[in-house]
Amino acid sequence: MHVTSIQETSNVLQIVSEAGFHRTSLLSIIDDKRVNFNPEVLFLKALHPEMFYAFGSLDYSFVFTGSQPQPLRDQVDRLLNIGFDGVKMVEGKPVCRKILKIRFDDPFYEDYFARLEETGLPLLFHVADPEEFWDPVKVPVWAKEQGWFYDQTYPPKQQFYEEVDTVLEKHPGLKVVFAHFYFLSADIAAASSFLEKYKNVHFDLTPGIEMYHNFSMKREAWRGFFVKYEDRILFGTDIFGGERVESALAKVQLVRGFLETDEGLNLPRHTLEKVYCSNFQRIVGPRPRKLDFDLAVEECGRLAREEALLSSRPLEETVAWTVAGKIRSLA
Repeated sequence: MHVTSIQETSNVLQIVSEAGFHRTSLLSIIDDKRVNFNPEVLFLKALHPEMFYAFGSLDYSFVFTGSQPQPLRDQVDRLLNIGFDGVKMVEGKPVCRKILKIRFDDPFYEDYFARLEETGLPLLFHVADPEEFWDPVKVPVWAKEQGWFYDQTYPPKQQFYEEVDTVLEKHPGLKVVFAHFYFLSADIAAASSFLEKYKNVHFDLTPGIEMYHNFSMKREAWRGFFVKYEDRILFGTDIFGGERVESALAKVQLVRGFLETDEGLNLPRHTLEKVYCSNFQRIVGPRPRKLDFDLAVEECGRLAREEALLSSRPLEETVAWTVAGKIRSLA
């Protein structure tokens, strides 16, 4: 689940309850006015430390302000020390790449990926988008309205995959989960080849509209794929904390219905248990990592100062400053 406001807290808790989730992974993303949504994720983890895993995002504020760079390698250590359970990168979405303009195989990221590999901190990685988003004829209207049509000013989809291949060949021990099935749901041969080549990577099932349509086109073949690679696939929903409860539950039922029923793959129970739970626990941990409240408050204060610079708001009016106070009160 993505969380972008502490005002979403009660809604998040209602969704988790009505969906029947025992534990949930909360995801931050980067933002050019807010740095990232790490404070909101930390707040919910502080509020319910046994319920929520927290995946934090990197701090690129120096890219936008020209300030002293925060070495990405050091950021990994800071996230670990605070008690984050993993890192979320949406930097592979083409609109984000266009803003940052940094390839994944650039030396800029080398120490970062090396440190992730050394520490074993999991990475949930959004790379590319559905191939039709690059096609002016096939791009869906709704995607175009979101600004997700990628003309020649964006890198082609294959370039993202080539960059990732370079990273994985250098860092074979990197623990990576690729969001949205790595956008390979239209190519079962490519998906199989990728998992065979890189033994430490995984796909999640966070739905794009195209994914389950593509799966349904070759249902028996994909059922065999899911059973064969049952240790490499993770359940996901891409729920946003502020969306209506009914909408969120519909996403859950879409994925579960496809995995569990005859209208979909009707997977065996042992495969479902791995996809829903044990694969995540093996990769990330059987329980959420313990949060260091003092470091969490300190980090929110640091992010508040960056947010004030980016947004030209007084420090005391930043979201991160408010969250720092709320976490301090929970300590």
